Amino acid sequence: MEHKDKAREYQAIRRRLTLFHLALTPALLVILVASGWTFLMRQNAVALTGSSEWRVVAVYFVLFSLFFLIFDLPLSFYSGFILEHRFGLSNQSFAAWLWDTAKKTLLSFVLSLALLECLYWIIRAEPLRWWLWAWAAYAFVSYILGKVFPVLIVPLFYKYGKLEDKELEGKVLKLAARFDMPVGNVYSINLSKTTKKANAAFMGIGKTKRIVLSDTLISGFTHPEIEVVVAHELGHYKHHDVWRLLAFGLFASLLAFAAGFWGMNRSVAWLGLSSAADIAGLPLLFLIFYIVNLVLTPLTSGYSRRRERAADIFALKALGDRDVFISCMSKLGEQNLADPEPPAWYEWLFYDHPSIGRRIGMAKDWKSDEK
Repeated sequence: MEHKDKAREYQAIRRRLTLFHLALTPALLVILVASGWTFLMRQNAVALTGSSEWRVVAVYFVLFSLFFLIFDLPLSFYSGFILEHRFGLSNQSFAAWLWDTAKKTLLSFVLSLALLECLYWIIRAEPLRWWLWAWAAYAFVSYILGKVFPVLIVPLFYKYGKLEDKELEGKVLKLAARFDMPVGNVYSINLSKTTKKANAAFMGIGKTKRIVLSDTLISGFTHPEIEVVVAHELGHYKHHDVWRLLAFGLFASLLAFAAGFWGMNRSVAWLGLSSAADIAGLPLLFLIFYIVNLVLTPLTSGYSRRRERAADIFALKALGDRDVFISCMSKLGEQNLADPEPPAWYEWLFYDHPSIGRRIGMAKDWKSDEK
């Protein structure tokens, strides 16, 4: 009972942080527009760079990013360091957390700036159809990032390794081969450098597809329980879920870009922008994207939960042992301090996986002869 209370307290705090951040982001975007600071930031960018549109965008985005960093950094420190240590989930020193945060911030800034420069170049070049060309560019970048994420981004923070437990390796490779997953594409990762939580993932596109098991999962779970996790990830592989989720995300982004085009065209005059290509309109454009994504969040989360449930059912059918599945889910919930029964509205809105309670309940109701 004590552990369940601890998990509920931890998740309740995380929910409040999520909701606070959910409200903070649009509030800051509105402040930038309503206060006129966005125009001051553009003026400073022009004063520093001259008439070069590329440099104006870059300097403006530096100022824009620093403005958000002032608010985001304390929140990140509390949620990613203080809270995780308070509940005994973190293995990171402050220096290690700071270094990882710096890397993430820099990487995010560089990628975002490159995308932003591309976006505003497209807006300048195609003022009547920029939303469609920008969406096409976004789709291409999403595909490329899906391919390179496991091989270029993940190694910046964690190290891959082969499964050292030869008996476990044999079981995992046998299971992977049974469902035509290339046997060289199952890896361990040193997640324990940052957290005590256990996790696994199916990531990558094409030749970079891989199943990744955290070392915290490997060390804390029995072989049959790890096979459940592997079978779940194999379900994603067999169901082509990377492609499904990518397609769903691109549909959502198409709506966001269309809304951005519509909203900017109707806001240029009353905001005092020179055109949709005026970088001072960036907070409004981001606000439109944010609202569209927020409205679509229940659909996005619901679709993701549906794919996760399908992967769970695949694992149950593949292994035919619901008791081990239930044991695995229970242990995951305990190790990750998951709330087995979160508020229904919150799960509906934000959870990309069914709650642990629902996953266990589904397994209890599952019959081995189900098709």
